Amino acid sequence: MKVGAFYLFETLGEKTPSQAYKEAVEEAVFAEKIGFYAVCPAEHHFAEHYGIMPDTLDFLSWVAARTKKMKLWPMVIVSPLNEPIRLAERVAMLDQFSEGRVVFSLGSGYRAYEFLPFGYDIKNNWKMMRESIEFCQKVWINGKVSYEGEFIKVKDVEIQPKPYQKPHPPIYITTTRDDQIKWAAERGIYVIPAAGFSIYELKHVFDLYKREAESLGNQDMPEKIAFKWIYVDRSLKKARELAEKYFMKTLFAFFQGGEHLYNLLARKLRETWPKDKPWPGKENEINFEVLTGNIEYTTCAWGDPEKIKDIMSLLKEQGVTMFIGGFNMGAMPTELVKKSMKLFAEKVLPYIQ
Repeated sequence: MKVGAFYLFETLGEKTPSQAYKEAVEEAVFAEKIGFYAVCPAEHHFAEHYGIMPDTLDFLSWVAARTKKMKLWPMVIVSPLNEPIRLAERVAMLDQFSEGRVVFSLGSGYRAYEFLPFGYDIKNNWKMMRESIEFCQKVWINGKVSYEGEFIKVKDVEIQPKPYQKPHPPIYITTTRDDQIKWAAERGIYVIPAAGFSIYELKHVFDLYKREAESLGNQDMPEKIAFKWIYVDRSLKKARELAEKYFMKTLFAFFQGGEHLYNLLARKLRETWPKDKPWPGKENEINFEVLTGNIEYTTCAWGDPEKIKDIMSLLKEQGVTMFIGGFNMGAMPTELVKKSMKLFAEKVLPYIQ
């Protein structure tokens, strides 16, 4: 199993953006040295404390200059909010000067307030992402290209440089919707399950993709990916204490996006909670025990190395080949982030590789 480090870039009034960016780059350099495979920044716009990262490609350019082999894997680019010609050019350029380390990983976006200032309707986000992917593929492979879509209309454009990887970097989208999984499998585009709660949802995504791809003569996904927030400490008590403190900060920052996100999360947790286990809270209440009390459903993996090994084993049983860990959460001090990363690399990584 490969491991990537995820970054949401939370400042929470405790760090400046400059500090958060510098620490993330240094952590990425450190992660490469201890055996991590990828660095995975998330794109967000217009929030005060949550997701202070409007351009993942700029951040990854900085990481590329400081690393030698780590994959540059945005998690994800919100493609409807990126002008398609510039997106194709910038991804190709990053792929060139990193000598083929880019993964083109896209999402359609889920926060309406991020779309409105750009003049876009979030209701069109899936269609816009599809067109963006189709356009980028065409201009990366061909000479002059014309594209006539509902949202992208381009005539006789040829970009330079083309990507370093041929025919282009691998393409992933985030989703758990069956129709979108089938669409991707038909086109040789891979899927990252959107951050879910049950490990068994992962297997459904992986199995559906494989079945659809193979029925069309396409290959299965090279990486089957799972994401969780994570904190590792030699002490179970300390791991829980720090995970709860910083993970709940991340969660409450997430709810800045509106009450509907809280309600969506609460409903999803209730739907996936094991029927033979009592609900550890009030109805629709979200607390740390609800979120992490069952390792099969946890959104935050915390514990000593042995407990983390158990969680990783469950992921491997569902077919996961790459774990994306949110080691940096809740504006956690960088010393704690590196300590958790180092312990994971020393005690867990050899077990799962």
